[in-house]
Amino acid sequence: LIRTTTALSMARGSDAPNVLTSVSEVTVNFRILPGETVGDVLDHVRKICEGYDVQMEVISSREPSAVSPGHTPGFDIIRTTLARLYPEAIVSSYITIGGTDAYKYQIVSDNIYRFIPVDLNLYEQRTIHNENEHITLANYGKMIWYFQELMKNYGG
Repeated sequence: LIRTTTALSMARGSDAPNVLTSVSEVTVNFRILPGETVGDVLDHVRKICEGYDVQMEVISSREPSAVSPGHTPGFDIIRTTLARLYPEAIVSSYITIGGTDAYKYQIVSDNIYRFIPVDLNLYEQRTIHNENEHITLANYGKMIWYFQELMKNYGG
């Protein structure tokens, strides 16, 4: 939420523990902070690799998603609908730390809100993109209710 992150997601070297490799490869995943660019990240990597025999290949890239405004009629509907489901919740905007497909909608709207109204316990949080990923039936029901209400309120 405060900087571009770097994660080594794949690595490859020697095929045996006692054999030195002549070539090693790493795949790096960057989550780019809004306000920075793919070019900024590439420049940074080039700078820290100066003096080393490093070749870079961009497998895929896209600029960070735009930050959607928090003072719009659509966001107000999200806020009021959510207040009915979770009256104790404080609704505020934030940056989604995971990648979503929502960026594909940027060609049709500046107002894209990535949100699912579930209250995950610690165990459920740890299952995200992991073994036995799931949410409770209660959370699933709340999610369905929320999106039904959101669509009703948006159209009315």
